[in-house]
Amino acid sequence: MKLQTYLTRVREDVNAGLIKYFDRGEPLLSMLQESIDYTLYSGGKRVRPAFVFMVGSIFGVPKKELLSSACAVEMIHTASLIMDDLPIMDNSTLRRGKATNHQVYGQATALLAGIALLCKASHVVLEDETLPHKKRSAIAAQLARAAGIDGMAGGQFIDLISKFQEGVGYETLKFIHTKKTASLFITAGRIGAILGNAGPKDTSAIVSYAEHLGYAFQILDDLLDIQGTGKELGKDTRKDKINFSTLFGPGKARAMVKKETGAAIRAINRFSGRNTRLVELAEFLLNRHS
Repeated sequence: MKLQTYLTRVREDVNAGLIKYFDRGEPLLSMLQESIDYTLYSGGKRVRPAFVFMVGSIFGVPKKELLSSACAVEMIHTASLIMDDLPIMDNSTLRRGKATNHQVYGQATALLAGIALLCKASHVVLEDETLPHKKRSAIAAQLARAAGIDGMAGGQFIDLISKFQEGVGYETLKFIHTKKTASLFITAGRIGAILGNAGPKDTSAIVSYAEHLGYAFQILDDLLDIQGTGKELGKDTRKDKINFSTLFGPGKARAMVKKETGAAIRAINRFSGRNTRLVELAEFLLNRHS
């Protein structure tokens, strides 16, 4: 199966799963649910949930045991998009080619949609009766860490304050994007490893792949931010005071993307014969244009 076909099927499975996790029977909450749905089904690639499935397949985990975790990862990703776009954060007006959530539903509703998604992520995993209690708790802990001060919240905080500082360099950028971007890739990988009863060495290989992949993903995002347009990328561009492309120049930034992608692929050599999808994913993200 070609990767694009695989990703399409994952998107269909994840969308079907996401729909069943929200109770749409309460009329008083209809606007909040609309706000959630507006961004949750706005056309994302579902790369992070696909990563959960890919890692799980390496260890022979059935798809039904991976679905709640894959959906939970996408809920956290969607929450981060809604919150990062708020005027008090990045003040963005465009996301995936549409007006950002707060422009349509207001800042208060958008914020509550983000909070609801963060809470629902742990909820759906902790109530997944196809999984042993120990695994449910371990996965919920990983999700909380990814969203909190050790993950995206911490990265976003440093990103915000760095806009008012001079001399922001490589180490600060690396910290920001290891937390903001790579952390959720790492969490998706760890979850797949937990569900697959992976040993320490296998888990370490998956984490290394995810860290390099997430880092390459962000550097390429920075490159596209400088070279692309809002219409092409479906989001606001050139909002960062400094990023990898402005710091190092487009040529070196592109070389960094290739280097990190290569490191990601080498990290999973130990899974030879079972790592085809992960290699394809890394190469797919290396060559993306949005």
